[in-house]
Amino acid sequence: MDMNKSKKKKELIIALIFILVIVAIILIKEFVITGKSVTSKTQEVKIYPLSASERIKVASIIESSEFIKDVPKKGIISLRFFDFKEGERIWQDGFLIGKKGILNEGKPDIYLSLHSKYISQLNNDNFCETIRKANQNGDLGFYSEKNEAILLIKYVGMLKHRDCFGF
Repeated sequence: MDMNKSKKKKELIIALIFILVIVAIILIKEFVITGKSVTSKTQEVKIYPLSASERIKVASIIESSEFIKDVPKKGIISLRFFDFKEGERIWQDGFLIGKKGILNEGKPDIYLSLHSKYISQLNNDNFCETIRKANQNGDLGFYSEKNEAILLIKYVGMLKHRDCFGF
């Protein structure tokens, strides 16, 4: 009788794992931010610096953000700003974000781009609202070379922040 219970328990665990994988695949489709790819492999990108006050402001908001504590231990997110000059997109400074805050180096799993016009609107009280507005306006981009299922599993702790991104 115990063998039967053990076998049923194993079958239940396998079924639950299978269901979790299916749910993860479905959820990752929902975990997509609008916008265009933030990297270009065909041309060299010139980076224009943010002002010192913009860099300090963004770094301060990132460091004090609720998101930091939910970034995976080995996760790295790139946040790069952009603007438009004479109808052309110009890239500005970016930040590497990890579990411990702003990083000096590392290979990002996720690349986010945000129009620099939102820097002046950002503060600790309206971070989610500003990001959601940028997403709705098409001013927030998402790109990753990683498999979506792997990203979902690695960044599952950040799913509670999905409302900030408007999905």
